Amino acid sequence: MPETSQEFYHCPSCGALVSVEADAERVCGECGYELGKSLAITPRMADQAAATAKGAMVQRNVSTRRHSTGRVALVPSDVMTVDEVKAESKTDSLRPTDELVSDDGHKKVVRRRKKRKRIAFGPLLFLGGWAVLVMLVVIFVKFREGAEGAEGAEGDGEEKEEEVGRRASLQAGMEELLIKELPVCHATLLEFLKEPIWTGRAQFVWDSAKVAPKMAKYYERNQMWKLPAGSSVTVSKANLILHSPDDPVIEAVFQVDFAPVEDEDGQPVAEQPEPYFREVTFMRDENKWRIDWEALVRYSPNSWQLFRSDVDGNNVPGEFRLFVRRTTVRFQGGQPVMVLKFFEPREDRSEIWRQDSPPVVVARDSESGLRLQEILERDPESWEPGKPGLWHDDPEGLRRVRVKLYWESTADNRRLLKVGEVLAGNWWTDGYEEDFSQVLPVESDEESLSKPDADTGDGS
Repeated sequence: MPETSQEFYHCPSCGALVSVEADAERVCGECGYELGKSLAITPRMADQAAATAKGAMVQRNVSTRRHSTGRVALVPSDVMTVDEVKAESKTDSLRPTDELVSDDGHKKVVRRRKKRKRIAFGPLLFLGGWAVLVMLVVIFVKFREGAEGAEGAEGDGEEKEEEVGRRASLQAGMEELLIKELPVCHATLLEFLKEPIWTGRAQFVWDSAKVAPKMAKYYERNQMWKLPAGSSVTVSKANLILHSPDDPVIEAVFQVDFAPVEDEDGQPVAEQPEPYFREVTFMRDENKWRIDWEALVRYSPNSWQLFRSDVDGNNVPGEFRLFVRRTTVRFQGGQPVMVLKFFEPREDRSEIWRQDSPPVVVARDSESGLRLQEILERDPESWEPGKPGLWHDDPEGLRRVRVKLYWESTADNRRLLKVGEVLAGNWWTDGYEEDFSQVLPVESDEESLSKPDADTGDGS
């Protein structure tokens, strides 16, 4: 077998010892590096020391010339192998990677670099411009509303000042008239009380020709107001009512004080009788002040005690000066109604509540119902000068009223007390009724309340 010549090379790229046939291409079989001259192995001479295992080495002549053609480039520093990527993914699993395959079949993992997003300033500028515009519009509207509010507040303030000034001027004029006329009214009352019989008192009352028959009938069953010996009468408070420009009315409250009570030694006792109060209304009669007798005695043509007991058993209406109280509001027959009770005035107010008043049902939306609501809902805080004011002292839950009442018989022979007409929210004489704000041109209260009651029909 012919002996082939072998050439040995030490690859400067990968460090491997490569044997190449003499006539073959000098390329490293490991990494493909093009080799230069063959490594000459010098035969050992006699004078040369034999190589030993301890540090002995073979000296070779290796050419270090490199050629760029046919050479495989080294892996760049920023390219990692699959194993390195796996090792790195344990610590940084959130970093995305791409896998590349080179021409020689080696896989390479390249870290994907995060792309920076470009910020579009156009839409931001557009939105910012609109935001600024909206803010300017809001500021302008607020400024305008503030200016209008200030003007309105200024106008309201001026109107309030004018109203306060008008009320103050009116109050001052009325007080001036009261200071002038109250002594005259006081003297008229004292002259009235000095008369021992009603005929003598009739000369001090308003419209005596009309009132005299009523006085005669009234005093047949009632006593006259007389002052105890040694008592005194003083004005407690007074109010001027502007019923009309030429027809003022003075309502006053007089305090009656009893003479001191003494013991056997002439010394005042510890407990003295309490004073009492009486309301007196004065009407202008030419240059004199006359007493409204009907308001003084709360006159009613019929006896309230007999009427509310329905002793006569007839349906004749009666006119009365009473206190009214609203007990409840409910629905009856498909419409809202008020349940009322009426009480006769008494000098001792504790006796008012001892009366047994039958319930009266009034349709809330009827004319009488609206008038009664207006009377019951009066508020002393909304009172204005020149208006009646004695009702401020009415017992809690009660309001004075002049009203016509009647009895009605039902189909099953029951008797129901009904409201015929609400005349006034005061106790003054005829012709001095007030103007109500709630007046409806509807069917009369007698017609609306005479309809059969679909629920109970008893008004209780």
